[in-house]
Amino acid sequence: MSTNARRLRRTVVLSAAALAVAVPVLAGSAAAGSAAPACGLDTLDGTYLFAGDGWSVSGTGTVPLAFAGVERFDGDGGLAGTSSSSFNGAITSQHDFTGTYTVAADCTGTFTIDGTLHFDMYVERSGDGFVYLQTDPGSVSATTEHRATRQ
Repeated sequence: MSTNARRLRRTVVLSAAALAVAVPVLAGSAAAGSAAPACGLDTLDGTYLFAGDGWSVSGTGTVPLAFAGVERFDGDGGLAGTSSSSFNGAITSQHDFTGTYTVAADCTGTFTIDGTLHFDMYVERSGDGFVYLQTDPGSVSATTEHRATRQ
C-alpha cells in the first residue's frame, strides 16, 4: 500500500471514529430540544458533607486552616450546620452555624455563614454537589460539597 493510500485510510478511520462519538452527542442534544433545566433555590435541598483546607493571610504572615462538617440546605434560601475546624492548630469542635444562600438560573450562587463568612458557589444542575470559594479578604480556601441525603 502506498504512503498516500495509508494516509487516506488513517484519515477515513479517524474521521469515522470522530463521527461515532459526535453523532450520538449531537442527536441527544437535538432530542432534548431545549437547554438543560435552570437552577434555583430548590436545587440545593438536603444534607451536604464538606471538608477543606486553606490559609488565612494577614500582612506578610499566613497560617493554615482546615475544616469539615455537615450542612442542611432547606430549598428556600436558608442553611444550618455543624463544623469542626483547625486554625493554625487551634481546634474548634462541632460549632453550630446558620446562613443564607442564593442560586441563579445559571447555577451560580453565593452563601453567607453567620453573617461574616462569604462564598461564591457553582452548583451542579442536579443539586448533588457544588464547589465554592471563600471571598473574604485574607482567606484562601475552596471546597467541594456532596449531597448525603435529600430533605
